Amino acid sequence: MAFCPACKTDWPDGTANCPVCGKELDAEAVERQWVMIGTVDDQLSADFAKETLTAYEIPAVVISGSGFLGNIGLTLTSFHSGKPALFEISVPSDEAEEAAEILRLTLGEKWHRKED
Repeated sequence: MAFCPACKTDWPDGTANCPVCGKELDAEAVERQWVMIGTVDDQLSADFAKETLTAYEIPAVVISGSGFLGNIGLTLTSFHSGKPALFEISVPSDEAEEAAEILRLTLGEKWHRKED
């Protein structure tokens, strides 16, 4: 597996650059298991969530549920559900509990924790 050091995603061997951010992949990097811990409804909350987790030194990846990847600021209606797009927050699995609690405290009702 190739690993993106910037957005912390795994890609099949032979992939030279990350399809999400374009960074060169590192085939020898230590891979961490990532989990989606919950969602927020809007881009502003998604940006705030990522900045907050980064301030706590917890790496985070935000993916738009509308079908567009990355931090491109689109709040389009989802192609699949017809509902406003949700932004998924993913973190390393070993930091999921702490990250979810931080987001609950900072985002309040805008934070929707994923049900286990």
